[in-house]
Amino acid sequence: GPSMKGMFNSGDPLIVDVGIKSLDYDAVYFFRVGEEGFIKLLQKVPGEGVRVLSKNEDFPPWYIRSDMDFEIFGRVLKVWEGKDL
Repeated sequence: GPSMKGMFNSGDPLIVDVGIKSLDYDAVYFFRVGEEGFIKLLQKVPGEGVRVLSKNEDFPPWYIRSDMDFEIFGRVLKVWEGKDL
């Protein structure tokens, strides 16, 4: 979807390191919460948990709470932002 527009577009190719399964530092990750998958910037916030950020400001930040079913599938290493001509 358009939530990461400005960094990449829906359908753009991404290179993901699927060997990374934990949030070691703030970066863009491929993850799920419950049954829903996401590619977003994850940011550790002391005392708050993990903040989920979109590049597009139309999508407000939200938090992953400790009671949520959360799993990281990998960290995004490279993106290719395609543009239609």
